[in-house]
Amino acid sequence: MGRPGLQEEEKRIIQVNIRLKKEENDMVCNYAQASAMTPANWIRQKALTGRFPAIKLSPVNAALYRELHKIGVNLNQAVRQVHGGKLSPAYLTILTALMKTQKDILNCLLK
Repeated sequence: MGRPGLQEEEKRIIQVNIRLKKEENDMVCNYAQASAMTPANWIRQKALTGRFPAIKLSPVNAALYRELHKIGVNLNQAVRQVHGGKLSPAYLTILTALMKTQKDILNCLLK
């Protein structure tokens, strides 16, 4: 038993060819893989919606993301205590640097 056929209006019959540089192709393939899509479907969704398809995180990356989020929450609470006068202002530069590092790690994780 084969796959059920598509209705005529659902069939994709027009083919569009594009040429990419090696770097562009690698980038599209990486985005498509991260989104659990084929490169063609990724390009189609990006072109037709104007948005990047949602990235599906692996379970390891998702756990890492949650842990980094928890760390960020703790950093925000510490910064609030500095601003409230409960901690020494000397901690502010350290906390700010830690928050920047945490955001950089999250950005790398999501890209």
